[in-house]
Amino acid sequence: MFAFIKKILTGQGAAQVNDDPFLRNPPPPPAAVAPVPRKAPPAVLQRDEIIDAGTRIAGYRLSARLPDGGAQADPGATRDVLAGAGVATLAERRIALVPLAAADWQAFDYRPLIGPNTVFLLNVPAANDELAVWRAVAMAMHEAGAGIALPGTAIDDPRGLVPEVADFLVLDFAGHTLASFEKLLLALRRSHPGIRLMAENVARWPEHRYCIAHGVAFCIGAFTTEQDEEQAVGEIAQSRLVLIEMLNQLRREADLADIAEVAKRDPGVVVKVVAMANSPLLGRTQAVSGIDQAIMVLGREQLYRWLSIGMFRAAAATPRDELLLEMALARGRFLELIGQETHDKRACDELFLLGLLSLLDCLLGMPMARVLERIQLSPAMQEVLLNSSGPLGRHLMLAIAVEKGYVGNVSRLAGQLGHSLESVEAAALASIAWAEEAVRLSA
Repeated sequence: MFAFIKKILTGQGAAQVNDDPFLRNPPPPPAAVAPVPRKAPPAVLQRDEIIDAGTRIAGYRLSARLPDGGAQADPGATRDVLAGAGVATLAERRIALVPLAAADWQAFDYRPLIGPNTVFLLNVPAANDELAVWRAVAMAMHEAGAGIALPGTAIDDPRGLVPEVADFLVLDFAGHTLASFEKLLLALRRSHPGIRLMAENVARWPEHRYCIAHGVAFCIGAFTTEQDEEQAVGEIAQSRLVLIEMLNQLRREADLADIAEVAKRDPGVVVKVVAMANSPLLGRTQAVSGIDQAIMVLGREQLYRWLSIGMFRAAAATPRDELLLEMALARGRFLELIGQETHDKRACDELFLLGLLSLLDCLLGMPMARVLERIQLSPAMQEVLLNSSGPLGRHLMLAIAVEKGYVGNVSRLAGQLGHSLESVEAAALASIAWAEEAVRLSA
């Protein structure tokens, strides 16, 4: 995996889209007699980031949908896609929250999905005659090593299911007023102090902070890619302005010596670029000590990528900036991977940068039009960042549709761009693991 990340971040090559996206080590050899796996139908995996109190990606809620299956998750496709992706290994590092019904557990073998942090979001039985089977399924899940989450509606169930089986509760933030939600959290802390709480349908960053301040451990919702109105910066910090000017200089094919002079305007940028050149990813045996040498070592292509990443870590970077960096890297990597089917390397580089830059407005807390006043980009890049249109517009829309699990849009856009759902899904899964590792190794 280290070599894989090294090749990608240094521009020395790219992994094949069909590489296993989660496994760091080769899987164990199969048993002598193994059942023939059923072929999974093309599906779109919806992944919702689970954000912890430190504003980090703690895991994902994962479910697969079929193109003709409407909005409902398909339990068989979910099992097949996640098993094929090695999600149990992902669950060694992060939460894998998988919604399912008791009947799904009986119909499909979900045990290959279980890692240390696998959690099944189990529905609650409507009828009492289903209760015995439901309890047996919950016991089997725990015995197999999985955690169990119950929906917030289970709190008022008179059968006492929450204290009996729940490790987590998933509460609908949007379904409560602030007063009723705060009252609910207070009651839960008293009655079920050992159960960890997740809030879903969190739409804004202030709502995330509110939930965390009142004892919620994790939040799920659209807030991750929304601007934080309470932390809007108004103006771009000096170090980010220097990075933007360096990017502009690279765009204009300026001499590397001139780019080094721009970097010297901000000592923090100098330190960062020198650290980039000394990164273990580059495998240098002798340390780089000055900005001029660092820029020469990195070269134009590597420097452009590293500076784009540095935009997220410049100035007074916050944990939210790291979150946005990982999401932007995943989006950029997805566009790069999917572009390899039909585009040359230069075009794939543009697609990577498109994904990376598409979250700059959220990072900087200002409209994209103001951001683009500072950055010199091609007309095609500006058009897609401002209006999601132009030659690259469908690519960005596809990336966003994949992230949100909009199966109809994914199927339509993939077809228009000439990609199969299988290749789109493989690229999406690979990009998640790549971004996690890239953030860790580039820190």
